[in-house]
Amino acid sequence: TSAAFPQLYLADVFDITFNKKQKIEKNVKAAIERLGRFQISNGGLSYWPGEREADEWATNYAGHFMIEAKNKGYSLPIGLFKNWVAFQTNAANNWSNSNSGSAYYRGSSQLTQAYRLYTLALAKKPAMSAMNKMRNNSDLSDIAKWRLAAAYHIIGRSAVANDLIYGSKSTIESYNGSSYTYGSKERDEAMILEVMALLGEYEKGKAVMDRIASKLSSSDYMSTQTVAYALLAISKYIG
Repeated sequence: TSAAFPQLYLADVFDITFNKKQKIEKNVKAAIERLGRFQISNGGLSYWPGEREADEWATNYAGHFMIEAKNKGYSLPIGLFKNWVAFQTNAANNWSNSNSGSAYYRGSSQLTQAYRLYTLALAKKPAMSAMNKMRNNSDLSDIAKWRLAAAYHIIGRSAVANDLIYGSKSTIESYNGSSYTYGSKERDEAMILEVMALLGEYEKGKAVMDRIASKLSSSDYMSTQTVAYALLAISKYIG
């Protein structure tokens, strides 16, 4: 997913040759085909092929890619998308903002749910009751607010989206450990930049984009998901 996701937008940002476009199309189609091997019986996607448990973040991330690819004209395997929607809807409606566990775990759980709700809205299958339930939580993290705001914006509730992000930070503190969402400071800020582009917050997004671009240009280690999301967000911002 990380390899193919940014390739959906390269032609929107760069002058791509015909041969390069053909190679991109081949890569995206191969990624979509391979995702079917990760889907389990309940519609979720596992982290490794053959596993019996769905990975919630991987299911979000791969589903987001599938929707964006579909919107770019790519076809999805029969049943793959329908079963994914069923899993996401069930997981969204059964989520609760538990007070147990560490603050890091709660923050990861909130972001996972907000991202899930965003993907359902993007798929034109919004889980409205789950969205409203999450919106009423008083302890949402800033990154979760940004992602939930994007879901509301997509369904035409821009006033709600603006209320959610009012006063929310666009910078993320560095953190260690990413086992729940496989994230990083840069991945999270890239997610915020993507939402800013969606909401038309281009002036505010410039500083965020510059930070991400600087990190991409450095020799610092970045995970494949962080690199992919950074390229995705910058492409959407510029596009």
